[in-house]
Amino acid sequence: MIRNEPKKLSRRSFLAGSAMVVAGTAAASVIKPESAHAANELKDWSREGNATSVPASDETNASSSDGTFREHNAAAFPADDASPIPPRKVPQKWDYECDICVVGAGGGGLNAAARSAELGAKTICVEALGLHGGNAQEAGMCGILGGYSGQNEKKFAFPSYPFDPKALTDWAMDEYHYAADPKLIYRLASEGGKSLDWMADCGVQWRLGEVPVYVAPKNSTLDHHVLKMKDATDTMFAYGQRHGVDYKFQSPAEALVQDDDGRIVGVVINEGFEHERFIHAKHAVILTAGGFCNNKALLEKYIPTAAMGCASSYLTAGETGECFRMGLGVGSDVSGFNSSASFDGGVDWEAEGGQWARFLYDGMTQLSRQPWLTIDRCGNRIRYMDSRVAEDGANAIYALGDLATIQMTPPGHRSYIVFDSHYEDYLAGFAQEHCRKLLTPDLEQIEKVPPHYRDWHHGVQDAIDADVLKKRDSLEELEADLGFEPGVLTTAVEKWNENCERGEDDYLYPMPKEWLHPVVDPPFYGCRIGGNLYGTKAGLLINDQMQVMSTKGTPIPGLYAGWHTAGGACGENSYIGDPILGSLMGDVGLAFCGGYLCGTSAVENEMGDRR
Repeated sequence: MIRNEPKKLSRRSFLAGSAMVVAGTAAASVIKPESAHAANELKDWSREGNATSVPASDETNASSSDGTFREHNAAAFPADDASPIPPRKVPQKWDYECDICVVGAGGGGLNAAARSAELGAKTICVEALGLHGGNAQEAGMCGILGGYSGQNEKKFAFPSYPFDPKALTDWAMDEYHYAADPKLIYRLASEGGKSLDWMADCGVQWRLGEVPVYVAPKNSTLDHHVLKMKDATDTMFAYGQRHGVDYKFQSPAEALVQDDDGRIVGVVINEGFEHERFIHAKHAVILTAGGFCNNKALLEKYIPTAAMGCASSYLTAGETGECFRMGLGVGSDVSGFNSSASFDGGVDWEAEGGQWARFLYDGMTQLSRQPWLTIDRCGNRIRYMDSRVAEDGANAIYALGDLATIQMTPPGHRSYIVFDSHYEDYLAGFAQEHCRKLLTPDLEQIEKVPPHYRDWHHGVQDAIDADVLKKRDSLEELEADLGFEPGVLTTAVEKWNENCERGEDDYLYPMPKEWLHPVVDPPFYGCRIGGNLYGTKAGLLINDQMQVMSTKGTPIPGLYAGWHTAGGACGENSYIGDPILGSLMGDVGLAFCGGYLCGTSAVENEMGDRR
């Protein structure tokens, strides 16, 4: 059955359109659907223009033919290729010359380029999109666990004050079940705070303690640092310009260039999507253009849990894995197998022929993250994790990732939320914090959000119109159209309503009394949800100098990688990426720090006294 007819769209048109990223703050940032989701209109990267068949959700429920999980529609991804990209040979003539070439102008790439140039390297930075910032602009905060000078005024650091990077490394390795590289973690712990101080020296305005407490571990508060991501990326872009970085936009990297001695000496780009150009990077190439959250084939091969358990990805600005594949093509090893980071409440738009990549602050995504009646395909209740901030720190920040774990593990690797016509009356009482807050017109910097999404109702109505959020007049009809067997959903609702009437939830779950709202009045609403993938933690293996390691256990000469192109920040088989939602610094902070480390190490190791 044909679910939708894709538009004809060239690669150039897609990438140029995808560049139209608008940034926000801690709880207000959205990507225009007509630009960021244009990739999904292609449906099949290799067969442009072909329609795609998507089975109706009520035909497949949550599982594939073998009853294990719902298969994503790979043809709806902008890239679906796990094969290595082989390097090119040294050309007879180079088109551009530099000391260091940085691939990617997101948060990590901007830092890598600025740091390299500051230290005296002639630097070129190439970017597929039409502007700087990448996925860093889709985030709203950067957390850090210690080492930043701003924490001294609070006399607080984690896990103890004064800050001790070894103590943090010991704690992290225990959290990672000793699956990570302690030298790499120690470098991150030692330099993470320094990278933020360096960014402040470059002009980034950090603001300490503006948002309440985060948690690090249970019953312990954690100060964190809030920034305007667009302001931060704009600042680092300008800082790089002042130090001579040559930025080449709408010029995606296509392959690395490797000489006969095995050294990486350059990058091939498609300049303006029209002309192939060879950039000679005499000393190093730094890969920072993200992971592969939007490449189905890579997910299935390297992060199978995310491929099976996530309902969506919110990294709309790329993340198709070309840098990772280029690394594979020159013999890189891989670290962080089956490791990723997800938030709760991913909405399965793809089950209705929609897009895999949806931004986190779409109104429907936010609605799905509230404490509704949630069940698996067997009708079993699924526990909810509260993100309200208690006086002792509670589990507020862990809840966002822990609930994703819960939602990704039921039979069928899908969860379902159900509520009735009174749902809007309950939202204020849920009082969820952090990025579970609904988009409303009074949020700070709401003017940076496209008008359509400045009110969360619009995203919800879009989901109803697409039948992603199913609105039905009876529970029986909703049950059938969500793909449940007769009696599964209705019985679950009956048990839930009994708890609501009693004013006390089942002890196995349990919801606070003020959240017990019966599902009794039509219309009834239901939606399939899962994890919301926001970061690959599998990537190219690097050492503590950010050098890419070969399968022989030695560095590949001249090649460096920052997170999230690199892996290893969370060890192996960590599919939510704790601690602290995916990294020692908060996820986007990991990219910032990685870029800083790459730029520092590449210049010091490869240029030395030649500067």
